[in-house]
Amino acid sequence: MGTRGVTTAGTSLTGSLTRAARAVAARVEQVLAKEGLTLDQWLVLDALSGKGGLAMADLADRTLATAPTLTRVVDKLVTTAQAYREVDAADRRRVLVHLSARGRATYRRVATKVSEVEAGLAVPDDVLVALRGLGD
Repeated sequence: MGTRGVTTAGTSLTGSLTRAARAVAARVEQVLAKEGLTLDQWLVLDALSGKGGLAMADLADRTLATAPTLTRVVDKLVTTAQAYREVDAADRRRVLVHLSARGRATYRRVATKVSEVEAGLAVPDDVLVALRGLGD
């Protein structure tokens, strides 16, 4: 078995994290598909929850989506009345994306189901804390 910084065949941190991320995403995507959402759409709804609105650059930082993907995702959420765009009152050059009432209701309903999937993964709290710290 490898130690930090040392790998043995098939046990690299990168490989392990990638396999874990894909396995979690696949489980969550099963729930999202039943709700008519993609993983990227869910990540945007999640990023916008509890926020007054975010600029596209802020959404990109939070979702790790590329600009073209994020634009398509937000366009779809706007088309389905889950989100809306508004010119930033403080800086009229910026456009903020907000959750609509429908988007907030969708978020609340789906967040419960996603949380159930995540809780079923039985990831120890110290591992979760370490994983959340990786993006900082």
